[in-house]
Amino acid sequence: IRPTAHYSMGGIDVVKFDDMSTKISGLYTAGEASCISIHGANRLGGNSLTDAVVTGKLAGLGAADYAAKQEGFGSGKRASELAQKWQAKFKQIANGSGKANEMYELREELGAQLWDNMGIFRTGEKLDLLSQNLEGIRARYDELRVADVNPVMNTAFTDYVELGNLILLARCACLAAQKRLESRGAHTREDYPKRDDKNFLKHSIVTMNDAGELSLGYKEVVVTEFSLDGRKPQ
Repeated sequence: IRPTAHYSMGGIDVVKFDDMSTKISGLYTAGEASCISIHGANRLGGNSLTDAVVTGKLAGLGAADYAAKQEGFGSGKRASELAQKWQAKFKQIANGSGKANEMYELREELGAQLWDNMGIFRTGEKLDLLSQNLEGIRARYDELRVADVNPVMNTAFTDYVELGNLILLARCACLAAQKRLESRGAHTREDYPKRDDKNFLKHSIVTMNDAGELSLGYKEVVVTEFSLDGRKPQ
């Protein structure tokens, strides 16, 4: 028994809620992968199944409508290009010279670093340390090789790809947490224990350029009929 993720809060930014489209043309998102603020900064008490069913239908209809309007969309040209790219990546990584345990040791180290330095209770000092350590983990990941050269059902290669995604998302979360100088939802900064609606009533949006560099921006939170004051004693 060990800690795990109960639910993802945040996700891919949605620009149009009625079709779940994103800033990337042709990319649609739904459920826990999306960020549409159904549950705010803390999902406890919400319903992820309803979330997935409703946004999943909207995303499916939106994607179908997009595909129907694209010339040559069903040609398979783009899919073929992506397949060739991943085949080349597989040949590079699954070359038979990797040590089986290196990747899993690195994954365990990543988990320990996140737990120790970016748990529910964080400080700027710990987050800065994590940021430095994540760069070291990323450099070591780039040197990894997988021993299994079988292209069919290669779970080691799947684990390799997933680990890369985890490292990237850890870098995104760490950057956003470093710059959010307040406590809100599941983000508790022990050095900034109060919520700061004046400066941080906004979504943290992390983007990555083609060189793999991350940048942080923000999107304002839209407040409608519900007060920000929260529950008060009767």
